[in-house]
Amino acid sequence: MGKLMFRCPTTGRSVSTGIPVSREAFAAMPVFFSRTFCPHCRDTHEWFARQAWVGEHTDVEAGAASRHVA
Repeated sequence: MGKLMFRCPTTGRSVSTGIPVSREAFAAMPVFFSRTFCPHCRDTHEWFARQAWVGEHTDVEAGAASRHVA
């Protein structure tokens, strides 16, 4: 199981939504729209499911670590 991810349109960096999901569950979801605060550019982004992916555990940890770099 990973976390639902999307890409910040401002910085191009991956953003974890914090939502745990399996690849199978995500593939079975209907189309949806969401808003998520981005820690990289400090803005709220609107995105559709087609712009998201399930990040592996290592992807999520790498993204979390990079958020704390000044």
